[in-house]
Amino acid sequence: MAFKTVLVQLGRDIGCATRVGVAANLAKCSGGHVVGLTATGLPFERIPDISSDARRYPDVAGRSAAAQAEEAGTAFRRIMEQAAPGVGHTHLLVEEDPGWALAQEGRVSDIVVLAPPPDPYSVGSLAAETAEYVLLNAGRPVLLVPDAYQELGLEHIVIAWDGWREAARAVADAMPLLLRAERITIVAVWNRDERPSPKSEPVAGLRQYLERHGIAAGVYNEPTSEAVGRVLLEAARSLNADLLVAGGYGHSRMREVMLGGTTRTLMHHAEMPLLLSH
Repeated sequence: MAFKTVLVQLGRDIGCATRVGVAANLAKCSGGHVVGLTATGLPFERIPDISSDARRYPDVAGRSAAAQAEEAGTAFRRIMEQAAPGVGHTHLLVEEDPGWALAQEGRVSDIVVLAPPPDPYSVGSLAAETAEYVLLNAGRPVLLVPDAYQELGLEHIVIAWDGWREAARAVADAMPLLLRAERITIVAVWNRDERPSPKSEPVAGLRQYLERHGIAAGVYNEPTSEAVGRVLLEAARSLNADLLVAGGYGHSRMREVMLGGTTRTLMHHAEMPLLLSH
């Protein structure tokens, strides 16, 4: 699979230029096209209580959002021309909630490049954060790019592996990047009481799968009784990972799909780019 259509979230945050640059490079390597999406809709939880003043709030906010969208489109085109001259790109303006708009457009894209979700303790929200909603509803891999990253390095990619469906999906979705990486390490985390024997290595099947694609992968086994998400992030940091690939896990709760604790930890605290698939 190649990244022929790369969708990137636009905004006024400091990491937007980095995201566009990453999206441009992904498309450039695949002969693809970049779609920059600006969503002007307002998440419902941010609208004040209905009152005489509140009823005017959507109109005022809408005009401000439209002006911001025009600025975002201009900046998007400028960055694309600088980062990847000749790569096709389209600015898409959608008057909907950002999560909904990105999930809908993401379904007809190969990968969605997003900003990491904000600190959950500093930003209150009654709805899922944008990145979480897109991960659970787009049906496509998402790539979260921290503000500090200027480009997506592919010298060393770390795969978080537990053998479940989501992890398998993430490996398949990341294949275009894995094929370009200089080094691959599989990180397997399990409870100390369930340490497998050498003959039952939990990643043996994955290593064989990658070998058939011409990819040689090392293994980093981590027995622990601590929270898996924290252990994975520490392992990725100690290995100097340029990219962490992992499954995005969810579970049903009151008829809504919610993220599991490990996935939330990765999304909120990863210091390196993070590719997730659900």
